[in-house]
Amino acid sequence: YAQQYAAWAAAATAAASSGQPYPPPPPPPPPQPQQGGIPPPPPMGAYQNYSPRPYPQYGPGGFMPQSHVPRGPSGSANTSPVTKAARSKAGVKSKGSEAISPFLHEQGGQSQNQEVTAVPPSNVSFMPPVVPGGQPVEIVPSDYGRGVSLAEASANITFDSIQKLVFVMVGVMLMSYCAVSPRTLPLVEYNLRFKENLQTVSLVLIAPLVTSLSVFDAKESDINQVISTFTSSFTLGYVMCFMLEVVWTTMLRLGVFLIWEPAIFKLTPAVPTIVLPWVLRENKYRPKRITLFAADFVTSCVAAPIIEEYIKLKIVQLSGRLPRNYIRVKRKHSTSKSKKKKKKRFMLERVERLNGEPEVTNINIYVTKMLAASLGLKLCDSARRILMYTKRTDASKSFYAFARGIFPIHELCGTMTALELARRDLLGVDLPLWRILLPAVFIHGMANFRGMKPIFKWNSATPWSEMQLSPWNVADDSTFGQMLNKGFAKLMWLVILGRVLGYCIKNYYLIGRQAVKRTTTYAGKHAAFSAQLAAADYLKKTKKKD
Repeated sequence: YAQQYAAWAAAATAAASSGQPYPPPPPPPPPQPQQGGIPPPPPMGAYQNYSPRPYPQYGPGGFMPQSHVPRGPSGSANTSPVTKAARSKAGVKSKGSEAISPFLHEQGGQSQNQEVTAVPPSNVSFMPPVVPGGQPVEIVPSDYGRGVSLAEASANITFDSIQKLVFVMVGVMLMSYCAVSPRTLPLVEYNLRFKENLQTVSLVLIAPLVTSLSVFDAKESDINQVISTFTSSFTLGYVMCFMLEVVWTTMLRLGVFLIWEPAIFKLTPAVPTIVLPWVLRENKYRPKRITLFAADFVTSCVAAPIIEEYIKLKIVQLSGRLPRNYIRVKRKHSTSKSKKKKKKRFMLERVERLNGEPEVTNINIYVTKMLAASLGLKLCDSARRILMYTKRTDASKSFYAFARGIFPIHELCGTMTALELARRDLLGVDLPLWRILLPAVFIHGMANFRGMKPIFKWNSATPWSEMQLSPWNVADDSTFGQMLNKGFAKLMWLVILGRVLGYCIKNYYLIGRQAVKRTTTYAGKHAAFSAQLAAADYLKKTKKKD
């Protein structure tokens, strides 16, 4: 076999110099029997073209595609990848995820999967890669360590994702057509107003698109899962939020009326109890101011933020499995009073991985998917409110639509939830559900208290109050002192939003660095890593007190 191999190598070198196709390689020799349980040594140069990294089927994002895993002539994956230098030296031509290799042979010089027509480059000395046992390998380029551009990610969009986006666009077009005011316009003018509504609604997309493109990482996040999360939030998530908020608002308002103003219930049974909180104005009943304030605060600033942030989290969790290092499971836990009684409680357990499978150290998928869920709710609600602001007397419609797209409450709240979720699932910090949602619910409640409307409030009498703005051409009879007070309050709210944005950016990179430290500096030292996190939190709290 050595003589046949030497003759074939000489013929291949001659073919390389003349630009002719490579001759088929000689068949591999039969495996030699082992002596004394020790396998024979590999042939000389067997490992010269191989990377020391084991398990090539694992990349930074998990499993590599099967088409990118190096395979032998039998179709099985090899345990060592071929380096890029070896591929270029051997004259492998690759295009996309396919490769043309002069060493590929399978009973007649063809693979079971593709035909091979290899033309070698000129003036290249030939050195084929050989695995232990003397069998050539099919060289397939791997994407490990190479970034994925946005154009490549866009090329991976499936037809199902395109259908979902088209469905959302058709829904917005139908709402724009129905929002033309007045309805009695001639057909030509009606269609003109319909196009104006579409143009106005499209302005709300500018800021969310810029935000999404600045956060999305095509190497770490699957664009089809992101689109699925967005469309699910835009459709199902919005409907669920609206229905749940209506139900909880009804119950909470009835509870507040029962405590603060039980005289309202004298309107029953003429008015059904279940619709009583919604028809007080129609029945000419004016509750006390304290009653209205308490009912509106509980529903708009407490219940609605909790429902919206919880729905966003559930949509992210149900739209696709997030990569994680820890999983929350229910286990029996013995109490301190009695060791015999065991109580079930949620605990974090490490995810078991195969040998060589990397840990998750990038949180981009968490932020991207939570941002998609937040934008789904925001854009659906914004489109509805913009299309209710289409009368002739409504001023500055385009600026109103553009400003609603910039208003970042949903994005900031979703990002804070994603950061807390990543701390639990990647770093192993045991956080209950209420603790994960608390920062987002608090900021969302503050925004609702400042004037932002929850989803269940269908009609907004003052749409500009949500963004703390007012049309430029509207007369204002405020005095200079009143204008200073309003301006100071708006400035303080802008400072709070700026600090929240800084918190999100800082913790995004901080959690990423901590996840990398967990797999490098503190590899196999879970207790030491947990102690380091606890010490960092304690020092942060101490610094704030000082």
